[in-house]
Amino acid sequence: MTTTLFQPSRLAAASFGLGIGALVGIGVALVTGAMLGAEASPLAPGAGLAFWAAALMAPSAIVTGVVAKIRLKQPGWWSTLGILLGAAVLVIVLVTLVFILAIVSTKS
Repeated sequence: MTTTLFQPSRLAAASFGLGIGALVGIGVALVTGAMLGAEASPLAPGAGLAFWAAALMAPSAIVTGVVAKIRLKQPGWWSTLGILLGAAVLVIVLVTLVFILAIVSTKS
């Protein structure tokens, strides 16, 4: 049995998958970071890796979604959703980085 759900555009499917991955990654990073607080924990490196993976997946979702839209095939709504998820995660990443810089600059 084969599925034809993503058949029109694999780039659109990749964009959607990267967007979902970025959203899950930033969610895991922020929830883990909130639970850790200022304590040292063995979960901290994993949360950091999840944050940076999400920070890299978000622009990738946007780029692959835009490329899928530019191509002549029908990308469907998957690429649009991938672009929106990537943009939302990118905004969350940038706001988080601004908060981190603000906290670091006030403590020094």
